[in-house]
Amino acid sequence: MNSLLAELLLIRRRAATWILLGFWTAIALLFSYVLPYYAYTANTNFHGRGIVLYVLLPQNLVSTITTTFPFFGGTMVLILGVLCMGSEYNWGTLTTVLVQRDGRLKFFLSKIAALAIAIVPFVLLVFVLGFVASSIIALREDQAIMLPSMWDLVRALSVGWLLLAAWASFGVLLAVLSKGTALAIGLGIIYGLVLEGIISSFGQQIDLLDQVSKGLLRTNGYSLISALGSSIPAEAGPGGFSGTTVSGTQALIVIVVYILLFVAFSALVVKRRDVSGTS
Repeated sequence: MNSLLAELLLIRRRAATWILLGFWTAIALLFSYVLPYYAYTANTNFHGRGIVLYVLLPQNLVSTITTTFPFFGGTMVLILGVLCMGSEYNWGTLTTVLVQRDGRLKFFLSKIAALAIAIVPFVLLVFVLGFVASSIIALREDQAIMLPSMWDLVRALSVGWLLLAAWASFGVLLAVLSKGTALAIGLGIIYGLVLEGIISSFGQQIDLLDQVSKGLLRTNGYSLISALGSSIPAEAGPGGFSGTTVSGTQALIVIVVYILLFVAFSALVVKRRDVSGTS
């Protein structure tokens, strides 16, 4: 318990945690509410204007806000996961910590547990601010303020946490393998932004890549929120997705398996690899 509390304190006092949380919530609100509402108010003649407003209302909070989790939220917490583990290598404190603590696995699992708790605000705050933003829009447009069902909210919060946990544990793995933060963050962003996007896009023309894409983080992430009723953004850009989706059940299983594999492999490396001389 003391190890967990120590790791939670470390995450809480790291400025990068709050910067990432603020940046993530700003991005989520910008793409989910600010830009769509600006488009709604700027052009009063475009087709489907009423649909845009309907999507922005509080009762559609789940389907609107969850579309930002598979990529934007994942990228933010990937960096958080890298910093949580990789900073120990950069600071040269890992050897000292492992000598003072009861064991490598206890130290590592404390890190993982603290990280799992730390991403809870990354989920809750986005939903709270999303409700505030949608309520303001509803009031401005003289629309009724209605909440989604409690069951839909619980499912959405759980899915949001699972998606962020998968990306955060991926960040931990990259940090452990690279023994630092810079390379791990670079590789993680390249993977999420470039590699997965290319595979998903070319999967529409190449059957082999289409099959490969069904096992990727973003594909299963978007498939999971699609099972909640969210519309997947298909437009070009880092947050868009035009690949093949899978069933919600398969997506849930794949995401959970990813989390378990990332954590297990990271723990194995930490337990077995010599950490002396890290920088």
